[in-house]
Amino acid sequence: MDANFEGFTEEQKDEYKRCARLVHGAFDTVEPISGGYRLNLDTSKNRVTTNDISSFVRLEQKACPFLTLKFQASRNNPLLIQLDMIESPEARGFLEDQLRSYGYL
Repeated sequence: MDANFEGFTEEQKDEYKRCARLVHGAFDTVEPISGGYRLNLDTSKNRVTTNDISSFVRLEQKACPFLTLKFQASRNNPLLIQLDMIESPEARGFLEDQLRSYGYL
């Protein structure tokens, strides 16, 4: 399984790159959850907004329809956003490989 950006317009590709940079720049910690991983994002690191994260989620799911992504503010710290990434059974291992390639695992 791989991300597929072929159906993206140039504008969508640019938006994805912008939002992905912000999301990766806000990375704080990662933890395993049932079926995937939770990325904890520290919004104070680069002022990533929920709109940026929402755009990232929408475009990431378009490129990777075998993933389910959702996010919410942490109950313990309003500056932390929890981004849950769940993979379908046929994509098992995709997230682990990607997170390792980014040095998150």
